Amino acid sequence: MMTRNIISCCGNTWRNQVGRMSQFNNGSLILSLSALVIAVLSATGIAEANATERRSQAAAQFAKGKVEGFELQRKDFRFFGFTAWLKRGGEWHIEGPVRHRGMLCGTYEAGMRFGVGKPDCTDVQWVSGVRYVTSQYQCNNAEMTHSGTEIDESLIGPFDAITCAEQVIRCTGNCK
Repeated sequence: MMTRNIISCCGNTWRNQVGRMSQFNNGSLILSLSALVIAVLSATGIAEANATERRSQAAAQFAKGKVEGFELQRKDFRFFGFTAWLKRGGEWHIEGPVRHRGMLCGTYEAGMRFGVGKPDCTDVQWVSGVRYVTSQYQCNNAEMTHSGTEIDESLIGPFDAITCAEQVIRCTGNCK
């Protein structure tokens, strides 16, 4: 009888107490999981919103070229450590080193766009949007070579007029 009194103390049976505890734990678990999902989604959105970009422009070497019936088939561009080219058929390539600063990680992408402007790449009218052709996850002060090629048929028509290119390095994550 004493055991029964201890278990059924205060008008509640042990079974009722366990049921209340599990309801409390389920409610807390759902609340905690909801907060965790919101935090993860917010952090992902913040990382995207905090994407950083480094841009640099370069004039085409031999921007225009017709010599005795010969048409230029490729334009070369030189950026700081990067090289790029554009061919008459709309194929282009970019290659160069990207250094991550710091211990935490970031995802780096290299891309380009092309335009028509003055020989020093001022007053440029861009004929294409930025297209990214590499994506690499980098950590711990790593320097990695980014190299990528794309074919953009919209560059075939304006090829002869294109005088400038802009290299864009985009980073999401912990970028410095």
